[in-house]
Amino acid sequence: MLETEAQLIEQRITEFHQKELKNYISLAISAIEFDYENEPGGRDKAQARAREILKALNYADDGYFFATDRDGTTLVNRWSSRNGNTNYWNTQDATGSFFVQELMKKARDGGGFHTYQWEKPSTKTPTLKMSYATFLPKWGWMLGTGVYLDDLEEQIRIYEADMRRETRKAETILFMVALFTVVLAAVAIAAVHYSEHKMADMRLKALTRRIVDIQEEERKRVSNDLHDGINQLLVSIRHRLELAIDQFGNTDKVLPLLHKCLSILDTSISDVRRISKALHPSALDNIGLSVAIRELGHDFQDSTSTKTRVLVTPIDDRLSDRAKIALYRVTQEALTNIARHANAKEVEIELGYNDDKHTVFLRISDDGEGIKNPELMTKSGGLGLRNMLERIDAQGGELDFRSGVLGGLELMAVVPQE
Repeated sequence: MLETEAQLIEQRITEFHQKELKNYISLAISAIEFDYENEPGGRDKAQARAREILKALNYADDGYFFATDRDGTTLVNRWSSRNGNTNYWNTQDATGSFFVQELMKKARDGGGFHTYQWEKPSTKTPTLKMSYATFLPKWGWMLGTGVYLDDLEEQIRIYEADMRRETRKAETILFMVALFTVVLAAVAIAAVHYSEHKMADMRLKALTRRIVDIQEEERKRVSNDLHDGINQLLVSIRHRLELAIDQFGNTDKVLPLLHKCLSILDTSISDVRRISKALHPSALDNIGLSVAIRELGHDFQDSTSTKTRVLVTPIDDRLSDRAKIALYRVTQEALTNIARHANAKEVEIELGYNDDKHTVFLRISDDGEGIKNPELMTKSGGLGLRNMLERIDAQGGELDFRSGVLGGLELMAVVPQE
């Protein structure tokens, strides 16, 4: 900002000097206009009078006019340190500029400005000077005047010093404000952190209790399945084998008992597979998520006689194993809830992905009784619903409920791709 302001000040002062120099040249031309236009007594006398007039014109402490011919030979220069009609055509200043040539070119183009180094009369030292020159075609003269720019540099230095002082004041004020803000923010963050820490601790304790409850419920369910199912089947097999031993000599009685044992063994094997599948979905490892969800849909239709449409797209490697298990379990839980509560006649399951949003989605809808305010389910659901929410949340996804296209409830789970 300081540099920009300094440039603007320099630009304004420069523009002011340029207007000033043009006015001075206009006054000088007016002073010699009669001799230039009429040449009384001949051209030489008219030019001599014009030189004297220009030499006598001055302004401020170091303001004067100069004139040269087409070749750069001095005709008027009140403060020239050289004697006689000196030619400056090939003279360079400290920066290497052929200043007379530059001024002549701009003068012949209709008038122009040029900045160069020249000795200041009052100090006798080379100083930056801006000159304006115009051309008198009738006499072949270049007429010009200039202003020294050391005062410009001094004004800019004073302004920069003032601005730096103001900047330091502003920096001090801003530092104090920033320090106060940082302290206030630190206190606020500490308070929020303390509050969040307490809430997180409460949530952790609640989650721990819920996990224990879930584990106990799962163990109880597996125990019941083993006791009521497989254990009874194995006991039944044992009884029949004992009868078969007792009747070993009677073929007509032994063979039916053995066949019945085989049938019960098949049922036991099926139950073992069912329980194993419930504990860990091995289908995901063998056939993939898409086919596993299709099988869930078909099994659901066979076991409940509910018409089930399954629209799945191969997910390939877009999800991690944990995310696949999460979607599989959500599908299981959703179908279980539909079977228990929805009284549905039709169910639709859709699994797909959106590569533009880098997500995979699972949509399950039914035509059952639905819920009055499905959007509130995520806040007031039961244990199964909390399990679904936690599974999806653990994968960085979202689980929503809404009124579905089939007229009942619709579940929408969205998880990010891997």
